[in-house]
Amino acid sequence: MASTFQSIGQRSPSGVNTGQRRSSVLSSGTTFSWSDVSFSVNKNSTKAADTESTVILDKAYGTLMPGTLTAILGPSGSGKSSLLNILAGRVTNSAKTTISGTVLVNNSSVDPVENRANVAYVLQDDCLPKTTTPKEALMFSASLRLGVKVTQKEKKERVDNMLEELGLVDCQNTLVGDDLTKGISGGERKRTAIGVELVTQPDLVFLDEPTSGLDSYAAWRCVTTLKKISREDNATILATIHQPSSEIFQQFDNVIVLGKRGRVVFSGPVEGLSEHFAKKGYPNPPDTNPSDHALFVIMTSPVDDQFASGLYDNDHDNANGGGNNSNDGSLKEVPLKEASVGGSIDEKAAPGVYIPLIEASFFKQFRWLLKREIRCTYRDAGSLIGRFGGTIFLNILFGLIFLDAGRSNDANTVNFNNHFGSLTLVTISAMFGTASPALLQFPAERPVFLREYSTGTYTIIPYLFSKMAVEAPLLFTQSLCQTLCTYFLIGFQGNFGLFVTVFWLLGLASNSVAICAGCVVDDVKKAAELTPLIFVPQLLFSGFFVAINAIPVWLRWAQWLCSLKYTLNLLLLIEFNNDVCGASPGAQANCNSLFARNDIQTSLIWFYILILMCLFLGFRFLGGLLLINRSRTVF
Repeated sequence: MASTFQSIGQRSPSGVNTGQRRSSVLSSGTTFSWSDVSFSVNKNSTKAADTESTVILDKAYGTLMPGTLTAILGPSGSGKSSLLNILAGRVTNSAKTTISGTVLVNNSSVDPVENRANVAYVLQDDCLPKTTTPKEALMFSASLRLGVKVTQKEKKERVDNMLEELGLVDCQNTLVGDDLTKGISGGERKRTAIGVELVTQPDLVFLDEPTSGLDSYAAWRCVTTLKKISREDNATILATIHQPSSEIFQQFDNVIVLGKRGRVVFSGPVEGLSEHFAKKGYPNPPDTNPSDHALFVIMTSPVDDQFASGLYDNDHDNANGGGNNSNDGSLKEVPLKEASVGGSIDEKAAPGVYIPLIEASFFKQFRWLLKREIRCTYRDAGSLIGRFGGTIFLNILFGLIFLDAGRSNDANTVNFNNHFGSLTLVTISAMFGTASPALLQFPAERPVFLREYSTGTYTIIPYLFSKMAVEAPLLFTQSLCQTLCTYFLIGFQGNFGLFVTVFWLLGLASNSVAICAGCVVDDVKKAAELTPLIFVPQLLFSGFFVAINAIPVWLRWAQWLCSLKYTLNLLLLIEFNNDVCGASPGAQANCNSLFARNDIQTSLIWFYILILMCLFLGFRFLGGLLLINRSRTVF
């Protein structure tokens, strides 16, 4: 089996691998190289001997020089995005994937995963909060990712300059939006996503299909902006692009063409692409875009003919001895064109262990995250209207259906069952009402977190705390609205304040379960499909539809994970107090039967509260672990 990535190395002080961002002064730049990078996806891995694998990349190589803009070209399925994700540290070795090769930064070997905080990575999908503006998005990134040596005034100036450079001044205060929310155009959204990364003036910039979904002019303007930034900031920029026009293709300094079987066809200056294909028997027709011709040949010519003609047999294999992974500091790839600003390789960079640094303090991360969370919440008026409008409508309906059920004579079995049923139904509605918003919204927010967390913008703890700080008042307000709508119409007899508090605890616990589930699934559709799996067991193990002692012993443990059970226990103790149950012998008998059947004990009231708090904190903690684990691979 091929060896995995070489040992982690540490950049020289002039580079980005020290954890410090670059200042506004032009740096010496970063040279980024990779050699013999292979990537395969394993199948049928139940037994090692029976493992089959699909090769995505086979000994890919390349070199990026400071101040240059390089494109990765190739037909669909050639491994463009896979190569970019590997180099950016978004894919790691696992049971399903095998990665090998060597990656060097300024001639020192690095682990791409450990180095990924130093790579500005722009995804193909624009992962931006829909209720933020371009200016706010860039300011958020600059404030948390630039060090304390850059003053807040300088950060604002840098944001203003980036907005002007990207042509976003006219829309800087317009919401980003999405498919369902009106906002800026697709091209403006793409440039905003690029600006979020470039505002830190990084040395390394990777972009996955930056022109995807844009019209020809918007795509040309996007690439032209990248070319300008590479020159002015001496940045090393690499982008995948599917099929560029002639105007866009000529903006690139260098090109890496990937063909079939995951092999590199060509790596060098754009001017050499036509010459390479001509030497191998595939001359470029007159007035034909060289990139179009290259992709046409790769897609239409038989693969065996391509290999026989030597299209894939270039100087790299001969110079590197057929795939030597030695880290001797002398990679011999076909050299790419250097920018006029130049750039040197540091021969004295000593290997070491790189630990990415978070620029902002905990309180600064929390403050900016809280500010954004509050802003996004009150701007999303549709979600707030749906959330509170649905709560008010349903609970008024419950109140009218069970009108005065709590004031009836509980000595009568029918009246007692109506009284108990109204409380149970209101509690079930509260569980779904507080969990559904998080379950449907969080999968859409998760890509934003994964992008920002992977680039070292903030850590998981302030992120979870900021969401909790906004959700807790919202859930309390929702619980208050629900109680106001049902308490007086149904005629509940328990303490009003305790009702609100217990419903709030249920909201916190069920909201945490929903967020934990949202950390697992990838989109809203999957989250909706997961809803019955999460909440139907809550009904089964609550003890009020099926007695707990009637459930098989080996399944009873699940009751400890059901917040509905302990919420109902608390509400029944509050509602069916001595004033209600002691009104008559018949009412007392009904209450005693209910408590005995569901094993509810007055002495355990604090235990029930503790269980709800543990479920609230436990599922939040588990959700955070799932998010961190998910951020280790491509998202």
